[in-house]
Amino acid sequence: MERNIRELLSIEQQKDHTLLSEGRLYHLHKKAEKEISSALQPYGYYRAEIKKELIKQSQNQWQAIYTVNPGPPIPIAELNIILSEEIKNDPEFKSLLENMTLHIGEPFSHIKYEDLKKELARLAAEQGYFRAHFVEHRVEINLNTYQAHVNLHFDGGIRYNFGQVLLNQTVLDPAFLQKYILFKRGQPYVQNELIELQQALNDSDYFSHVEVSPGQLDDSAHELSVKIKLTPRKKHRYSAGLGYGTDTGARAKFGWEIPLYNKSGHRIKTEASVSEIGYSAGVQYRVPVLNPRTDQMIYSAGVINQKTTTSDSTVSTIGASLNHSLGLWRQSIALNYQKEEFIVGADQGISKLLMPSITLSRTWGNNFIYAIDGLRFDVSLRGASEELLSDNSFLQLHGGIKAITPLWKSNRMITRGRLGTTWTDDFHELPASVRFFAGGAQSVRGYSYQSLGPTDTTGTVIGGRHLMIGSIEFEHNLSDKWGVALFYDAGNAYDNLDDKLEHGAGFGFRWKSPIGSVRIDFASAISQPNQPWRLHINIGPDL
Repeated sequence: MERNIRELLSIEQQKDHTLLSEGRLYHLHKKAEKEISSALQPYGYYRAEIKKELIKQSQNQWQAIYTVNPGPPIPIAELNIILSEEIKNDPEFKSLLENMTLHIGEPFSHIKYEDLKKELARLAAEQGYFRAHFVEHRVEINLNTYQAHVNLHFDGGIRYNFGQVLLNQTVLDPAFLQKYILFKRGQPYVQNELIELQQALNDSDYFSHVEVSPGQLDDSAHELSVKIKLTPRKKHRYSAGLGYGTDTGARAKFGWEIPLYNKSGHRIKTEASVSEIGYSAGVQYRVPVLNPRTDQMIYSAGVINQKTTTSDSTVSTIGASLNHSLGLWRQSIALNYQKEEFIVGADQGISKLLMPSITLSRTWGNNFIYAIDGLRFDVSLRGASEELLSDNSFLQLHGGIKAITPLWKSNRMITRGRLGTTWTDDFHELPASVRFFAGGAQSVRGYSYQSLGPTDTTGTVIGGRHLMIGSIEFEHNLSDKWGVALFYDAGNAYDNLDDKLEHGAGFGFRWKSPIGSVRIDFASAISQPNQPWRLHINIGPDL
């Protein structure tokens, strides 16, 4: 209210004017009482008491003082809101009226009244009532009884439906593109359907530009056509990167992608990378299936070589997976055949496994890059059988959770945990890729990558049947971009429940980059002799 008074108060607006004379000053001061009263009325105050003073402090210095008692707000004595029959039964309008802030007996506010009118008009346009109008919109202020009488009569008219979809594109097969369009001709118009379609087509990554817009109104059929204009991306896309991570050392990556291989939406992606601990190369052929917004079949082949302080393995794979949505959950069903040459301590050999697997995951939160409040959960089951093209039999269950919770104004608590277990009769025949190891920036900090787990008679870490990792971290923001953290990690890969857990603790610095937090951690292996320190660098989204 004070801000509105100052906006309407002439003496406030002209106080620094070079031509302000003493006579003009007295004139503006005289107008102030009426201007202050007018400024309070939009908020429902019609009986303001105003005391004013104009004091000359020096030859060219004046002080204007206004003491304002706004008095009681005028109450609503009558509130008549009449909606036409069709919109009265529309759930969206019902929700709007249930949550409106104007009520009989409460103070009247012109601002809330105008906001209600705007919301009715906005919602009508979003829900397809394109001929909606106010039959009556009137507020009577009775200063004698000091009451407000509100009358609103809103006629939505006939609701329009979706009409013909006009496609302006040569990118995709029209039959395939129709799978992105979830609304049908004759269905009641909802603006959010167009917004979601625009987002889905943008997210498909097939187009450099997407334009989804309402077309022409057909008053005879009560339909609104929809126009879709799509501009294709360039046929080939290349990417390259250099980086460094404490788990991998220096690394480089190169990728080549065909975002749109054919008009059925197929795409091809290849990627190769090399680091201080190994190399990888792979190709994926992706086919949209079921609901192309969320579901795809992926055929893949590749090779991964990794040499750590505990193992040396080269894995060649070929397989297929179906990734699709189950409501808010993501499911991946896969079948992969892999050949792996491995050395883990005294165990070495060539392993061949045909592994079916299933993974379920879900993420809660509004911002996955930097989350103030969020949760991520995943669980997977995989295995192999000697009776099905494999030279070993095993079953493995693996899952994890990460939670981010706000604390006070500038702090977050980040907790994470991961569990895994393996059932097999001959663990030593399992290759390195299906054994559990711990240690590293995403595991137990203070220890090198995959350096923790059961050992053989020579003291060499050979990995474990089971995995248990837990972490708690307190993060404090110093500014919008920078923060500091304290953390404590515990966990290990193990064979028996009585095997000990390793512990790490330390502090870190955080920088919010556009692709996620840059995390630089200094961690001590506190359960080891002399408690050695280790630097961990990690970059990526929170969830």
